This record gives sequence, C-alpha cells and structure tokens, in this order.
Amino acid sequence: YSSFDASNLTGVKQEGISSASINSGFFATMVEAGDVKAVFTGHDHLNDFCGELTGIQLCYAGGFGYHAYGKAGWSRRARVVSAYLEKTVEGEWEGVKSIKTWKRLDDQYLSTTDTQVLWNKGSTGRRRKRTTGV
Repeated sequence: YSSFDASNLTGVKQEGISSASINSGFFATMVEAGDVKAVFTGHDHLNDFCGELTGIQLCYAGGFGYHAYGKAGWSRRARVVSAYLEKTVEGEWEGVKSIKTWKRLDDQYLSTTDTQVLWNKGSTGRRRKRTTGV
C-alpha cells in the first residue's frame, strides 16, 4: 500500500500506511497463487484508495463509523464491493466474472464516488469459445 501515490491510485491517500514492520511474505504468496484479484483493508481511516500492484488491486475501505478517528469536513464512507458471478447454460452458478467497487458517503445525498471495475474475467482471465445457435 505504501508504494502508491496520487499518480497510480483511485481515491485519496491522506495518512501514512500502518503495516507490519516485518515482511511475512503474505503478498508474495497471493501473487504466486495467481487467483487473488483484490484485497481490502480498513485500518487507516483517512485512506480510501485502490491501486494495482503486481496484478492485485489493493483497496482501503475509508473511515465509516463514528466511533474512531476521522477528519473534519471529510464525509465518513464505506467501500462497497460487488462480485458478479457467471452462470452456466443450465443456470448453475460458476466462478467470478468481474469485481466492481465504489464508496458510499455518509453525506446528505448518500453519494457514491470512485466507481471502478477492479477485475474483469473477459479482459484478464480465461476466455470461453463463443458459440452460435441455441
């Protein structure tokens, strides 16, 4: 998360990154697995950004609750994540087709901001052979 700046993220980075001082190798394991597309965290309440690193989207949730610190004039917010699933011809659920996210603000309009598609199987995953007919 600390490698992102205004040039390579969507959202805002308003405070330092709170992470472990020891590299456990967890991120390298996720990259090696090859099927991790996005990771979400919420510890730093004034960060609400997403950025891509080595094929994985790393996203902060933003500060939602009023029981912890925030920033005057900056609406509390919650990150919404929607995973769209594929269906077989028979109507059975299959794997994830795409992952989309946005933030919902606790303002007078319950505004949404920073809508983005984090991952889409059609552009980076295994493609299906298109068939015609039925």
